[in-house]
Amino acid sequence: MVMRYLLADALSLFGNAVAAVALPWLVLVRTGDAAAAGAIAAAAALPMLLAAVVGGWVVDRFGRRRISVAADLLSAASIAALPLVDAWTGLTLAWFIALGVAGALFDVPGMTAREALGPDVAAAAKVPLERLSGLREGVDGVVLMVGPAIAGGLLALLDPVLVLWVTAGCSALAALVTATLPSGVGAAAGDRVRLAEMGAGLTVLRKDRMLGALTLLTVGAVCVIAPLQGILLPVHLVAEQAPAVLGLVITALALGGLVGAGVYATVGTRWARRPTFTGALLVMSVGVVGMALLPPAPLLLLASVLVGLGSAPMSAMLTVVVAERIPELLRGRVMGVQNAAVLTAAPAGLLGAGLLVAGSGLRPTGILVAGLWLLVVAAALLAPALRTFDRLEVAADGADDR
Repeated sequence: MVMRYLLADALSLFGNAVAAVALPWLVLVRTGDAAAAGAIAAAAALPMLLAAVVGGWVVDRFGRRRISVAADLLSAASIAALPLVDAWTGLTLAWFIALGVAGALFDVPGMTAREALGPDVAAAAKVPLERLSGLREGVDGVVLMVGPAIAGGLLALLDPVLVLWVTAGCSALAALVTATLPSGVGAAAGDRVRLAEMGAGLTVLRKDRMLGALTLLTVGAVCVIAPLQGILLPVHLVAEQAPAVLGLVITALALGGLVGAGVYATVGTRWARRPTFTGALLVMSVGVVGMALLPPAPLLLLASVLVGLGSAPMSAMLTVVVAERIPELLRGRVMGVQNAAVLTAAPAGLLGAGLLVAGSGLRPTGILVAGLWLLVVAAALLAPALRTFDRLEVAADGADDR
């Protein structure tokens, strides 16, 4: 069961990784407009946020396994529609926007459903959630490392329209694999989840100080990491005429994450949580500051390894802590709100960094990013709500309002 869950997660993520490379390429080839990809992303932003919040309620109401299957099938259909429309009338910017919005509406609830399904799979398979979370982090790291490279190779051999069939096929296979999980795993809560309770996820985050603090930590981290990887490093390496180093940085991040996730999956259940959190955060911080200062390539690669080495076990451990504290009937809605916050943080960070690079220059922006990261780390280490990560069992009906 664990292997099927991990396989479905890997297939879905691999399809998204291929699409992230192939879609912008196809947009540029078909429209000839370099700004078109940005317009599509902007048009999908608001529907994506709504899908994250509303999708959490849908996941709780109709079941994590069922929504995961449905979301992957609908995502496959939205991607498959692109080559079909291209053969029928030809793809225009309007078609890209319409199908991009459709994909966003399906992808985000699917992501929430799969995350919420993890604790159910671990419980049913009698596997510690720490081990499952560590394995998932490791598998995702490998997929994110090889996915873009494979996509680039496919684009060199095939028309980008044909490459999209790979994405559609991966999403469909992910749905098929998830459907083979026992029907009782991630079952629907049904009528116990009422429409009026759609905002319950935000209420939980507000009342549970640890969950709220962890959500803010994640948002702060994304606001720093997204511009670091999406703007600072590409601009720096292009200026240094070393674009190949960017691929090596991604590989170094993935390798560090693979090692960190593997160690946590093996021995994570035996580690005390607060020291694990502190140690992983400090290791990651050395790497983030090192990357933000834009050093020569060897030091940049070493810093990238440290970021992956620290972030993977920390992310896996926080997944376990969050799953323990969320009431059973509210898991989808809480994770939906968290995903909405992260989806907002990434473009906000990218926009801010882009403006700073244009106005102040690359290296001053890098120093500011490093400083912001240290503020995030200091807040996380000093926050009273994060002084302990003791295990907490919550009521299945969510009655504990802490």
